[in-house]
Amino acid sequence: MRRPRPTEESRARAARITQSLADLLPDEPVPARSAGRRTTGPSGAAGSDCPGCGEPLHRAAVRHGVELDACGACGGIWLDAGELESLTSGLDPAPGRGAADEAELRGRVPRPASRESDVRYRECPRCRDVMNRRNFGTISGVIVDECRRHGLFLDAGELEEVEAFLRAGGRAVGEASRARAAARQQMPPPPEPLPSTREVRHERASSTALDVLWNLFFG
Repeated sequence: MRRPRPTEESRARAARITQSLADLLPDEPVPARSAGRRTTGPSGAAGSDCPGCGEPLHRAAVRHGVELDACGACGGIWLDAGELESLTSGLDPAPGRGAADEAELRGRVPRPASRESDVRYRECPRCRDVMNRRNFGTISGVIVDECRRHGLFLDAGELEEVEAFLRAGGRAVGEASRARAAARQQMPPPPEPLPSTREVRHERASSTALDVLWNLFFG
């Protein structure tokens, strides 16, 4: 599959995103990388090809031990397994402050713009297996590319959408939605309706008529 090449506009947008991440998440210095052959290290994907556009991933910032491997061309971000949960663990609202249901959640956080025109299955930058696409939080509308062994990839802007979803109470609403779906799957099928009185009378009348004809011809 031919990968799209970055444009000047996309490079400028990605540079702004990378700089914003560096300004917001400067808790620890970014370790310097030596020049040389691009490889995938044991603790991250920096130096690997971006699943979104094929350009190299670089460490953009570190926060609470979470390394953000960003693409300078398309603005995508790679997070190792478990790092998104660590990065967003403190974003849930206090009890009673979050949305009560999906309708209220949509009022607080509009559904992300559809990216279905760009749907394609991408490769994990570490193992090169095709990643799964999943709806973050079941109902967020943010479709992330995930390798269950190594981590996940977020397109430009999706990290901000995930954070807004969680701040509005989306995690609890999504869990409630999954619980309802599981309960529906476990419910037994409804019983077949009992025949109506008219159907029973019709069946009896038909049976009586057959008995009369049988007796006339064979009795």
